[in-house]
Amino acid sequence: MQKPYREPMFAVLVSAGAVLILFAALLLHLAPVCSALLRLLQTLRPLLLGVLFASMLEPSYHRLHTDFTGFAERHHFRHTGWIRPVSLLGAILPPVLILVSVICLLIPQIIRSVQLISGNLGSYSETLRRWFRSYSGTALAALFPPEKLSAMLDELQDKLPDVFMKTYDYTAALVRILLDIGIGAVFALYLLADKPQIRRRLHTLCRSRRSHAELRTILRRGRLVCGTFACFLSSQCKEALILGGLCWCGMTLFRFPYPALISAVIGITNIVPYIGPLVGTVPCVLLLLLVKPSAVIWFLVYIVILQQIESNLIYPRVIGHSIGLPPAWVLAAIIIGGGLFGMAGMLLGVPAAAVLYAALFAGRQNRL
Repeated sequence: MQKPYREPMFAVLVSAGAVLILFAALLLHLAPVCSALLRLLQTLRPLLLGVLFASMLEPSYHRLHTDFTGFAERHHFRHTGWIRPVSLLGAILPPVLILVSVICLLIPQIIRSVQLISGNLGSYSETLRRWFRSYSGTALAALFPPEKLSAMLDELQDKLPDVFMKTYDYTAALVRILLDIGIGAVFALYLLADKPQIRRRLHTLCRSRRSHAELRTILRRGRLVCGTFACFLSSQCKEALILGGLCWCGMTLFRFPYPALISAVIGITNIVPYIGPLVGTVPCVLLLLLVKPSAVIWFLVYIVILQQIESNLIYPRVIGHSIGLPPAWVLAAIIIGGGLFGMAGMLLGVPAAAVLYAALFAGRQNRL
């Protein structure tokens, strides 16, 4: 007679009960579990950034390593130990130089702009009030009553000093992020330098536990995840840098106020597809409304033209079909990721959705 605990249904019921108990425990202690997960993610953030940076730098490193190896073989070099460090340096030096140059150029101008804005809030407020009074007799007054606009201005003027007082908190957060980025860059260098050893150890570990077909599936999915995230983020950063530079050149040429600050906001928010340009334009319009209301319309016209140039000329050449994701999936990923994890979710939700879409599409193709 077979014992009850050896029946297949008994194992299924026990497993289902264990899952339900675990799920109930998570619901009862949801806040501590989420807090612990957030602390774990914050602790692992430099290492995760390092893996991401290594994925982004790996194509350049591999290409340089191949070129230098071929050069050494053609010229019959005896010592080839220089190939790996030179390839690492060549892969990481250009993005580091670009990042340092942008920071050194932008940060002082942004600090001066913020100080100038905070010191001239009174004069900006009076300029805006005069502009409100100048259109009080026009058709715009019916759509936007001056009394409501004046009340909104008073509320905005009361809140702006608090925003500027929080600059120190933002600066401390920025320093922590830059420190994590620095640690992640160093970790990425170690990952790239030890890439052959890491690959051999992973192959050995997987072969001891998985079949050859399962190993190939795991490696293929790992390459898909790393490649999608790296390609998307590197392409979006390139596009944001180009768009921010074009915005700064145009604003400087047409003498818009605060070109560095506004261009930085436009470029950074443009990293998020579709929604990013709209999110970045709103605070810039509010700033210009305080400083120079007459320039708002021309600024909007300029941004629309710049976005058309970016959509039709820059985006297809820089990004193209780097993520292979339909627009509906992109918007859904941005909305869901932003609602769950804020700005980071809006940015990382798109490549995550691209990985899911590619996996589902690949699975469907295999079935067909």
